[in-house]
This record gives sequence, structure tokens and C-alpha cells, in this order.
Amino acid sequence: MKIKTLLLALCILLVTVSASYACNVNDNNMESNSKNSEKVCYIDNSSKNIEISPKNNTKILAAGDIERPVELSQNDIIDISKSVDEFISKNGKLPSYVVIFDYKLSIPEFTYLLAKTVEYKYEKNNDSITVKYSVKNPAKPTGVDIKGRISKNDYYDYAQRVANFISSKNVAPNYVSTPLGNMQYQTAIHSFIKILEKKNLPNSLSINIKKNSTINKFLPKYSRAVSKSTKPITEKYNGESLEQYLKQSKNCQVNDKTIKSLAISLTNKYTTNYQKAEAIFNYVNKFRYVFYYNTKHGAKNTISKKGGNCVDKSHLVIALSRSINIPARYVHGTCNFISGNTYGHVWTQILVDNNWIVADPTHSQLNKFGIINNWDTGSYTLKGIYHEIKF
Repeated sequence: MKIKTLLLALCILLVTVSASYACNVNDNNMESNSKNSEKVCYIDNSSKNIEISPKNNTKILAAGDIERPVELSQNDIIDISKSVDEFISKNGKLPSYVVIFDYKLSIPEFTYLLAKTVEYKYEKNNDSITVKYSVKNPAKPTGVDIKGRISKNDYYDYAQRVANFISSKNVAPNYVSTPLGNMQYQTAIHSFIKILEKKNLPNSLSINIKKNSTINKFLPKYSRAVSKSTKPITEKYNGESLEQYLKQSKNCQVNDKTIKSLAISLTNKYTTNYQKAEAIFNYVNKFRYVFYYNTKHGAKNTISKKGGNCVDKSHLVIALSRSINIPARYVHGTCNFISGNTYGHVWTQILVDNNWIVADPTHSQLNKFGIINNWDTGSYTLKGIYHEIKF
């Protein structure tokens, strides 16, 4: 608890906006009822899901990226909202994004989580909330001066409408209608934060915010889109000896009976090496991704664990490929991931039809055989291409 409090204090503090707040939904709206340096809202919950590598002599730290959160507890969301409140108080505007479990969420994504938290708390529902990704900013936020008090029933109503609007349209509303008038998107966000300040939801919310308040002048923008490759990810075979790319190594147990048997079972119905390599990739790519540094299990034990980091999953792809005489190799680099993090990373290339085809089995939803979407292939730093990895 002390660590969490310290991190919150070090992270971000907010700008005083002389206001208390409230929220509406229809099309891009919701119907019915000073330039300071920008910092990011951040809560470091890494101790919950990140295993730090033991101290050793190697300076190599390859892990791949963290898993993006699938769902968050209401307490996690409230903790982040407190940091955002501090940020607003200090800077007079919303941050461009928030960070939770080391993963960057855009403000529209965070808005959905806030609205659902208010909704769940009102309904006495303690369930975690599923994160909704790729929510777009409102097209043109607008609203009126808001002053007065809004009841618990009314703010529950507009929180529910905001959540439903975002869920159905995948875009945040320009404003949300309340009994006090149309509240602009940015101040509606702050209203949710104020509602969630106390342990229990308040019976009413006091609001005093003008449409030209500083918080409404800045529309936070954050995109985790990655660039198209400007560096070779899939490369032409240049005629080098392939013997080294078929050998066994300590963590790549090519000759192991379990590895060989699995490789054959995965590929025996296919006739081309492309089909076989893709089948192997798809099998490993479905394994759970786990964040830790460097090798921990090796190829054989990664099978029984049904999961691993980028290094161990690469060991398995390469071992399975080599065991049926398809050359495969390791690629090592520093990559900028869609989470917003930069990490050392290992992936593979498999030789098919005179092409070293990229195979990165660290994201089952975004990556395919020959395609990488979970990190920026246009900005990575290549560290090396190897027949064996010793870290």
C-alpha cells in the first residue's frame, strides 16, 4: 500500500479547475436526460503480473511485451482515476493517456471504464470490467455552462448511457445531456472521477463548470497504431549454409522425441513447407504469453507450461520447425510495442521457398504467420540474427 501511494505521488498530480461535475447521448452526442508540461497518469501494478529476471551476468533482457489487460477491477479503475484527478488539478486538462499494468489506455477507453464503474457501483455489482479497446475520440466536443446539483439516480442514468453509447458506436460522445444541460465530453469525464472519489457513491453531485473552462480546451489524443515496416522483416535467402539453422541447442531440443512427435502431428496433413511452418506458428501463437526476461523453460518445457515469453515461445517455434527439417532462426531487437512500452524482444524467421518469413508468436490476436502488428516494425533496433540464443 505504501509503494502504491508513493508511486501515485511520484507519478502525477492534477490542475485546479474551479468545478464539480456531471454528464448525455445521441449520434456523437448523448441526449436525454494554460499550457503546462504534460505528464502521464500512471499506476505501477507490475508486481502483480511481471516477473523480474534473477540477477545474473548477462546484460541481455528480452521479454517481449506485457499482455494487454482484458479486464480491470473497479478498484484498479478508481486508483487510476485519483491520479487523473490530481493531473487535472495541476494542469487544467486531461492527460493524453493513462497507464495501468504498464499498458497505455487512451482517454476514450478510460472513459468507458469510468462510466461502467459508476454503473456497477450503483447496481452493487462487484464484477471486474472488460476493457474496450480502440474507442475513438468524439468528433467535436461541445456543451454549455453547468451549475447546480444532480441526483444519484440522474448521474447513474447518464453513466449508463455513456457506457452504452461507447459500447455500441466505439466512439466517445461530444456531450452528454443532464438535468443541468449538455455537459461537454471532457467535463463529463471529470464528473465520473468526482463521483468515484468517495468509498460510497454520493447521494448527489455538485457541479459548477463553464463551457470555456480550461479542461474543455484540450482534447486528449493517443494512438497505439504501429508503422508499416521500413526495415526487412521477411528477407530473401542469400545462399548461406543452412546447417546451423537445423541444429539442436540447449534450449532448442530439436532431437527430443516429444518435440518431433508434436511437430509431425501438427503438420502431417500438409504438403508444403509453408503450410507446415504456418501450422507450427499457429500452434505456439495460441499459447499464453507470460512476461519475464530471457529463457526460463526452453522449447520442451514451454509445451507443458502452455505459455512463455518471447524467448521461450521462439525456442519452441524453432525447435518444432527444425525437427521436421525446416530451417529457422532467432531475431533479436529492441521494439516499440502498441502498449507504449519499449522492450528487448526475440522473434523468429522460418525459411520457406527462399524467403525467411517472420514469425512472432507473442500475440495471438494481432500477429499472423508473416505479419506483425503488436510492435512498430518501422522503428525497431536490430540487435542480431542468430542460429542459437544463449540468454
